[in-house]
Amino acid sequence: MMETGKGVERMNEFALLAAGMAIILAASFVQSLTSFGFALIALPLLSLFLPLHQAVPVIVIFSLFVCLGVAISNRRDIRLRQIWLLILAGVIAAPFGTYLLLVVRGEVLKAATGVLITLFAALMLLGRTFPIRSERTAFVTAGLLSGLLNGSISVSGPPLALILSNQGMSKQAVRANLALNGVILNTVSVISFAAAGLLNRETGGFLGWTFPAMLLGAWLGVKAVNRFDERLFKGVSLWLILVSGIWTALSGFGRV
Repeated sequence: MMETGKGVERMNEFALLAAGMAIILAASFVQSLTSFGFALIALPLLSLFLPLHQAVPVIVIFSLFVCLGVAISNRRDIRLRQIWLLILAGVIAAPFGTYLLLVVRGEVLKAATGVLITLFAALMLLGRTFPIRSERTAFVTAGLLSGLLNGSISVSGPPLALILSNQGMSKQAVRANLALNGVILNTVSVISFAAAGLLNRETGGFLGWTFPAMLLGAWLGVKAVNRFDERLFKGVSLWLILVSGIWTALSGFGRV
């Protein structure tokens, strides 16, 4: 009976690991394709069998690797002079997001984030743009929100993707600038996680086993990006935000 119990436990571990690999592959593909979306895909699914304080560091670390690859390959489209306020605001806010991860219930964080993401995505899918009188103020606001979300539940991309699209950036420029922001913001978040004691042996083991899946997903995303035209790219991105926002909210409310 003891041997049977151990065998079942090993099978369960293998099934969870296989599910984790599939989730990481899909999330890496989306992130490589759009420069955001890793957490939107991975968070609702990984949090079904990993505690939030373990799933979030995994997502942020993998997102960092994918963003680094996208930023390097699209470095000519980076507009640092335009987005530096976004980056700076996010860097300042990220450690506070990690504090929220430690003190606020995960369900509350997921529900609030999902509702916010769904609202913005729905407005943009309806063709609504947001007249911005001061781009600097808007960028600071979006950057602060992005940093808080990245440090707490690893979802940093939607606020930035929405405002950059709202400002009329091209597909390549959106990808490049989101990727650069992701590299910097995720690095700060990883440092915050380490300082908070959230990087442990279990997290490292999961990262090691699923790392090949991340590489494969990122490679497939790079190969697919040139097959999307500008209009299709924005449409797919917004629908991705909407669906994942709804899923994240429902997950926070305990409905999925």
